[in-house]
Amino acid sequence: DKKEVRERARQLGLNVAEKAESHEICFIPDNDYPRFIAKQLNGQGLEEGEIVNSAGKVLGTHPGYPAFTIGQRKGLNLGGLKEPHFVTHIDPVQNRITIGPKHELTRQTCTVGQVNWSLEFSGPFHAEVQIRYRHQAVASTITPLDGSRAKIEFDEPQISIAPGQSAVFYQDDCIVGGGWLE
Repeated sequence: DKKEVRERARQLGLNVAEKAESHEICFIPDNDYPRFIAKQLNGQGLEEGEIVNSAGKVLGTHPGYPAFTIGQRKGLNLGGLKEPHFVTHIDPVQNRITIGPKHELTRQTCTVGQVNWSLEFSGPFHAEVQIRYRHQAVASTITPLDGSRAKIEFDEPQISIAPGQSAVFYQDDCIVGGGWLE
């Protein structure tokens, strides 16, 4: 537990006890995430692209899709919207960012690929699913599909689900499977 570690550091007189918690990515010291991604993509993706709403209407432009994440609100540089808008979809092939109001971020279902099973299931089953680190596991129905895939149906809609995030399936305190969101 972080609180216990900080308290122990205080007791030992270590200056890290009062250090602010970092939210940056440790291997990107200058926190220039878009530049890092562009370098990994050999410069691809930093071309200007369209920002559209869910109906496809062009609302503006962006400097390149690597600068955005699902659920992002800041940095859209769009004025005149009646309510806050968030990135709801990223299309790297078209270099297009789709935005919408918060309710457009919620999803009831998703698919998971590259699933590793620790138990075999012949049909749908109930489990707790945790998506992302620190995300509260939620009750769900999981249906195994062909090709190491599965469909997740959440009992309650979830927000900011994005391809590439992990999904881990739990029954009681045991991991029964997991994979990557598609």
